[in-house]
Amino acid sequence: MNGIDWTKIEQKELEAFERRVALVETVLDESIDESQRHQVRCTYCQEHGVSERTIRNYIRRYREAGQYGLLFYRRSTPPSPRVHDPQLQKKILEMIEERPGRTVPQLRRLLSRDDQYGPLIEQVSDRNIYRFLQEAGLTQKARMAKCIHGGRNAFHRFEAGCSMQLVQGDARDGIWLPKAPGQRSMRKTYLFAWVDDYSRRILHAQYFWDEKLPRMEETFKTMVLRWGIPEKVYLDNGSVYIAAQFALTLADLDIKKIHHGPYKSWCKGKVEAVMKTIKLDFQAEAQQAGFVTLEELNTALWAWIDVEYNRRNHSTTGQPPQQRFTDGLPEKHRRVENLQWFENLFLQRETRTVSKYGEIKLEGNKYQCTARHGTAVEIRYNPFDLEKVWRFEQGAAVETLGVRKLVNSRSRTIAEERQDTPQKVSREASRYFQSLRERQAALSASGQSAQYSKLKKQEAR
Repeated sequence: MNGIDWTKIEQKELEAFERRVALVETVLDESIDESQRHQVRCTYCQEHGVSERTIRNYIRRYREAGQYGLLFYRRSTPPSPRVHDPQLQKKILEMIEERPGRTVPQLRRLLSRDDQYGPLIEQVSDRNIYRFLQEAGLTQKARMAKCIHGGRNAFHRFEAGCSMQLVQGDARDGIWLPKAPGQRSMRKTYLFAWVDDYSRRILHAQYFWDEKLPRMEETFKTMVLRWGIPEKVYLDNGSVYIAAQFALTLADLDIKKIHHGPYKSWCKGKVEAVMKTIKLDFQAEAQQAGFVTLEELNTALWAWIDVEYNRRNHSTTGQPPQQRFTDGLPEKHRRVENLQWFENLFLQRETRTVSKYGEIKLEGNKYQCTARHGTAVEIRYNPFDLEKVWRFEQGAAVETLGVRKLVNSRSRTIAEERQDTPQKVSREASRYFQSLRERQAALSASGQSAQYSKLKKQEAR
């Protein structure tokens, strides 16, 4: 037992060692009366909960190795490091400290695109990274405690029978960006996304400065133009999804709309799961990437969707969403045929009465109209451009109204702005999204990106 480092032995163990030595030396001291030694043994057994057999074992160990035989001490040998490279160890800990919510697969994806750490991370398994973090006191529970985000209960799943049979839509808060490049004042973004229920493919997602109805309709319109007209949409009861304007658009497209009840967001669990993935995998990194414009944020999102999310195996289906969507697309799925008619569906609709001066009023503006005085007419307009307003009859534009007085060039409902402190920029996150953009461009150049014009079309009747 030579070479014991007494400084590494806990005080409690040292005290127990001293008690055992005192006990054994008393019991073996023949100068002490036998009855007294017996009383010492019995008292020790009662106080420390050991048996006579344990006392005999103490005596045997003492006779074989002396006092050191009663020191129950295992010489600690330094464990083999799970991650051998000191620089890689330091980098992993820095990245976890920067954002505790990063998972081991996320760490691997970020570091694999680094020229310095890419070759090193390839030599380490996920299991060893998990153990390295555990030995550093960064278990999953400890990391999640730093993040402070809630869990979600599991519920029964349902699934559509094919692609574009059911599409789920949702919105969430985005990250904060500068109001203008170089400014410290920040403004929050908002995300709208659409997910195919059958394949889990993200059909379209986009960030905006506000979460008003025209923004949601823009993402819906892009989704329909790219992938076709879904049979049903599953939505919550948010004000943009229950708006009469959107209901009219869906009715004209012959799309059934399903709403889940209040406080039952788990009903559309697939889009909720995708939103959680976007939050943890994309937004958390995007917040560290130093984006300064909405365009940068959206192009990074689209690259992440195309290169990362839609091309990797889904944990439930076992297939990449992109492949499952293509394989599950029915032969007779509907596509938009009349583009102008489709665009008109998303214009804001109002009913106005023509005044005796042959004009109508909208948002404080005045427009000339050829309809007869007292006639109630349907007008449509883009709320972000009130210089052009059209009169519609039976779903078709019959007149472009002339502007007589323009007070407001856009609708006066503007999203509220707030301020926040600037976020720290992560070099790894910034390089990661730059790499995604480059890979997306390479896929597009090689013809591996989605070709919307080559999707199956509805057969002529």
